[in-house]
Amino acid sequence: MNIIAIANQKGGCGKTTSAINLTGALAEKGRRTLLVDIDPQAHATMGLGIQRINVEKSAYWLFMGKKETRKNVTELITYVDENIDIIPSHIVLSTVEHELKDKDNGIMILFKALMNAEVEYDYVIIDCPPNLGFLTFNALRAANEIIIPVETSTFSIMGVSKLMSMVELIKLKLHHSPMVKGLVTMYDPLADFSQKMLNKIKNIFKDDIFNTVITYDTAIKEAQEKFMTIFKFETQSNGARDYMNLAGELLNQEKERLPESLYKELQKLLYSNVYSKEKAFNFYAPEASEVHVVGDFNQWKITDDSRLVKNEKGFWEQRLYLVPGHYRYKFIVDGLYFEDPENPKKESNPYGNSDSVFDL
Repeated sequence: MNIIAIANQKGGCGKTTSAINLTGALAEKGRRTLLVDIDPQAHATMGLGIQRINVEKSAYWLFMGKKETRKNVTELITYVDENIDIIPSHIVLSTVEHELKDKDNGIMILFKALMNAEVEYDYVIIDCPPNLGFLTFNALRAANEIIIPVETSTFSIMGVSKLMSMVELIKLKLHHSPMVKGLVTMYDPLADFSQKMLNKIKNIFKDDIFNTVITYDTAIKEAQEKFMTIFKFETQSNGARDYMNLAGELLNQEKERLPESLYKELQKLLYSNVYSKEKAFNFYAPEASEVHVVGDFNQWKITDDSRLVKNEKGFWEQRLYLVPGHYRYKFIVDGLYFEDPENPKKESNPYGNSDSVFDL
């Protein structure tokens, strides 16, 4: 699953609007999409037409309860429309931070819930609260991509640095490096000030910004009033065009990655290919419940093929057949990234830390 957190601690920047309509756009393009609303205000939930929210079927139960009794993700999913499901929010979510902020590995709860979920979605979109608290931290840790909506205003730009600092903290402390991209929202093409702010935003994000710009469109406001996506309200609107273009950019990113199914087929071929070589991976973690190896040989994705098997001595092992080349990799132990302690060869990556490397 591609897990995308949409986050900005400043309210009114188009965060929830983008979560709702990006979900709608991906669904229109045939991608099965789950919207996870972890904002206690539940605006994304209401925006998809769910007015009466039962706390027993809300995102609250993703976080609460003992591990063995915490509700399965599938029990919390509500059907919305073709290719669109939601895990709704509830005001009681506002109590979660007070109850769990001191819990060991508390910021891993959402990540583990989604990783262990017996569901299949192409995309999971997480709508975060407008703050940098416990729930947002959970979403940033769970996501492999973060979209930061930034309206063309001074205050919105000022808030970006704080969110980026939190992302850097996750990279350094949790060895997790999600892709981060800015998204310009509420742009008025007729206003000189909007163009000025657009240039500033582009300067902040450099190459890490979507080409798509979400223009200001009253049709989006009208769709919100009707509690529906822009695609159910006015498919020919500027807003529908913009969010469809944004979905198209995400799908182009998807094409650039090696599909998991293709990787599996290639791996089968490599077993009998005289040019392929066997690479053994080992990691000592006797107390761990799950260990994976990810790298540029499998597009850094957690799959059944990346899972290591534990032996009686506490070592986790896996053997892969790869074509000769230079590879980067890391181990994921119960959701945390680790370099290979037995391999002294390392190279810096763009996220401020290092990857283990080997030549085959």
